Amino acid sequence: MTSLRWAAPERHESLPSTNLEALRDPRPGRVVVADHQSAGLGRRGRSWSSPPGDCLAISAVLPAVAPELAGWVPLAAGVAVVDALAVSRWPVEARLKWPNDVLVADGPAPGKISGILTQVADDGAVVVGAGLNVDHDRTRLPVPTATSWRLARGSSPLPPGARESFLEDYLDRLRDLHRSVAEGDHETLHAAYGSRCATLGRDVVVHRPDGGRTHGRALRVDHRGALVVAVSPPDGGESVHDAGDVEHLREQ
Repeated sequence: MTSLRWAAPERHESLPSTNLEALRDPRPGRVVVADHQSAGLGRRGRSWSSPPGDCLAISAVLPAVAPELAGWVPLAAGVAVVDALAVSRWPVEARLKWPNDVLVADGPAPGKISGILTQVADDGAVVVGAGLNVDHDRTRLPVPTATSWRLARGSSPLPPGARESFLEDYLDRLRDLHRSVAEGDHETLHAAYGSRCATLGRDVVVHRPDGGRTHGRALRVDHRGALVVAVSPPDGGESVHDAGDVEHLREQ
């Protein structure tokens, strides 16, 4: 397949939503970037907001993939965020909570540092939106369970160049992982996601879209990127989840 080439990022100080802007003209390779969103979107219809200047919102348009592989796109985006933070000159070690919440588990300020939302355009192109908490101090975090790149590094403001460096590394990794998705390279995808996912092997509660809950141990992601859970007694068996919110239970 032809390698994806990113267009020059379209930079904005503020937008209602970078995803909505990208969906206006979803050309593969288009990248929309803003330092603030006034009406950002989150998974399952939630809103996502941040004080002006504290975040980095990126929406990148990917070519369509086969329907049976589409579930891997948001997971791949989560891996790209984790890897871009890891290779930065100002590194942060993060892990994924299925499907693609990016969490900092250790250090001075654990919490969620990034979230991802994918949306499909009418022609099948996929808009991948990633929001990164960059320069929040503790008084400006959107929710108590969040953290920021600044806090995870020890509370000093991020230096000039950190955002640009992250953007470049993230887009490079996202392009490579999209290629693996499009080619159905399950070996690469499972290895990349499995080694970065903190959910697998843990006791969890899956809060399902229908309002129900599944208690059990997260075993693996399947060939579509769905989460497979060994259901706790008395029900037993395995359940497969294409969507839902995962709660990590404390390890005993």
